[in-house]
Amino acid sequence: MLKLKNISKSYTIGEFSQNALDNVSVEFKTKDFVAVLGPSGCGKTTLLNVIGGLDHADKGDLLINGRSTKDFKDSDWDMYRNNSIGFIFQSHNLIPHLSVLQNVEMGLSLSGVSKTERIKRATEVLDKVGLLDHIHKRPNQLSGGQSQRVAIARALANNPEIILADEPTGSLDSETSIQIMELIKEIAKEKLVILVTHDSELAKKYAARLIKLKDGKIISDSKPVDEDIFGASEIKFKKTSMSFKTAFVSSLNNIRTKLGRTILTALAGSIGIIGIALILSLSNGLDQQIQDFEQDTLAGYPISITESKLDLEKLQNYNQENYIEYPDMDKAIVFDESELMSFLQPNTITDDYVEYVKDYVENEGQETLAGVKYEKYVNMSLLQEFNVSGLGNVFVPVFAESINSDDVGSSPYEEAMNLFTLLPDGSVFDKNYNLIYGSLPQNDLDNGDVQVVLVVDEYNRIFKSTLRILGLDITDETEVDFSDIIGSTLKLYIGVYDPLTSDPDDSLTVTVSGIIRQKESSNVALLYNGLGYTSELTNYIYQNYPNEVGGIKSISLYPNNFDDKEKVKEYLDAYNVDKPENEQVSYIDRAATFTAMVGGVIDTISVVLIAFTGVSLIVSSIMISIITYVSVIERTKEIGVLRALGARKKDISRIFNVENIIIGFGAGLSGIIVSLLLLIPINLIIEHFADIKNVASLNPIAAIVLILISITLAIVAGLLPARIAAKKDPVIALRTE
Repeated sequence: MLKLKNISKSYTIGEFSQNALDNVSVEFKTKDFVAVLGPSGCGKTTLLNVIGGLDHADKGDLLINGRSTKDFKDSDWDMYRNNSIGFIFQSHNLIPHLSVLQNVEMGLSLSGVSKTERIKRATEVLDKVGLLDHIHKRPNQLSGGQSQRVAIARALANNPEIILADEPTGSLDSETSIQIMELIKEIAKEKLVILVTHDSELAKKYAARLIKLKDGKIISDSKPVDEDIFGASEIKFKKTSMSFKTAFVSSLNNIRTKLGRTILTALAGSIGIIGIALILSLSNGLDQQIQDFEQDTLAGYPISITESKLDLEKLQNYNQENYIEYPDMDKAIVFDESELMSFLQPNTITDDYVEYVKDYVENEGQETLAGVKYEKYVNMSLLQEFNVSGLGNVFVPVFAESINSDDVGSSPYEEAMNLFTLLPDGSVFDKNYNLIYGSLPQNDLDNGDVQVVLVVDEYNRIFKSTLRILGLDITDETEVDFSDIIGSTLKLYIGVYDPLTSDPDDSLTVTVSGIIRQKESSNVALLYNGLGYTSELTNYIYQNYPNEVGGIKSISLYPNNFDDKEKVKEYLDAYNVDKPENEQVSYIDRAATFTAMVGGVIDTISVVLIAFTGVSLIVSSIMISIITYVSVIERTKEIGVLRALGARKKDISRIFNVENIIIGFGAGLSGIIVSLLLLIPINLIIEHFADIKNVASLNPIAAIVLILISITLAIVAGLLPARIAAKKDPVIALRTE
């Protein structure tokens, strides 16, 4: 059955080398009780370890049923130990966090035996060794003799062909030793039992064959086996594999024995998860508030198609550091608008495009649009009075000299009218603008008088062309007193003005009555830099000069809801497909632009905060790694026992990986629970100060992802310690106390 052929094994520590086995050759038959005797250090245990596949010879060969083991891989040795070998150790080597029954079952679990069959077979062998009444006890509740009986039961459970007993009575009293030897003798009737002992009297009394070792050599053999009786036969081992469930139960039982430490580890690991969960909750809530804002402001911010569009990238990079915001002075800063004109790009609204939009409005738009507004050109001219030699005072049209009409595809008087902007009504104006000089407009249209206000930006800037149209000489000036601007007048002629045929008396007199500026608290610039007029002027022109209203200048589409808005945008985008860039028409979705900008800021802040919070995740991962390594050290003997039972290296790794999965899951779950509890006071505080209810809310998907991240980090943190555990030498591991 077993044959050792010229086996040599030595151990080297530094420069010192000792031969544990020196050219040992010996054979064993199938059913026998062999006792190996010899003084300490003679090589008895090494011989047992080589036979059991826990250790490997430097030279020679171990033959099993005539087959050489020289080509055995680690997996072959694991299967050999699990299928053919049963170990009985002097110190019992029971796994402390498992019950008696679970200890006996472990070898069967590695063999893939079903749970029902495992319990049946484990119970039978425990009954055979007289421990049926103790199957649910822990090892620390047993006496020394009872513990050794459990070890014997474990060795027998998988019905191996060979039992290797290393000093099984070494730590027992004489009476218990006799009981154990009687039990082993009974086992030897059916199996090969190789017993290592230093007690020669006990060996002579019970063993059928005595082998004596000295200095690593066999010096006597009472019944040598005739090697001719052996013939080579095929060896078939059943593969060993520890199931996830077995690893889970083992890890869970170990965690229970160190519950306090595990809970503290999980709580420490949850700190980073709590931080990220709270940040994601606030970010998610604010994103939802932004989306609600976009939904609620669809009517106020329609999809607009205008004759020009802003290059936002250029505008964002524009340097305004030379100007002071909201200056406390009664002067306007002269500003050359040509600096900003480079930000405008043409957006030509052709008749074909207008028909394309109208087709949608009249068909799909009946369901998706709440309304549509077409803004049309109005033929108007701004007149300024000049003294011309020989002609006297003459009114002539004036426009902004720095604007090139060819670049934007419109006529000069249209560009001149760009300096006019409609003032919002009532509370909207009061909320967003301050009158910083003069008075608000008071119109007398029946007498042809129109009052306007000058709109300056946050730096008190006003376009140079606007001041020139108002008749102010600002050639060399960079600042103009507000008092010089108030009272400035010009004529507004409805229609195309011809100096030779048109009567300037038919025009309206426009007077600057005041100066307004956006409030610091306002986040939305509603008015353009220029002259602001009231809705009275608009109504007056439409009622009295309908023939001067021309083609479409801009289109505003008002979707019913957010989903309908996306459908409208998809339709508008379809127009630009396969068209060259200069023929494409862009639209402006101000609500989406605003929410995208705010959302981008929130996302950026969230990423930065998560990055800082992520440091705690790294720290907790390092801590888990250290604790796993400590667990490996604490369970070194258990690792040796499992390897002796046939556990593979990957099975050992799996035990610690599963333990880390449990810790990671606990950390993630506790982090989510604590976060949800913290959201209650956080939402109350936000509601108190910002009057927004339940703004912070954790997305369930985000919660699941965070738990998975926690598990993943725990696994990664434990990979190195688990690998160290898997690579431990089982012989050394079994010696560890």
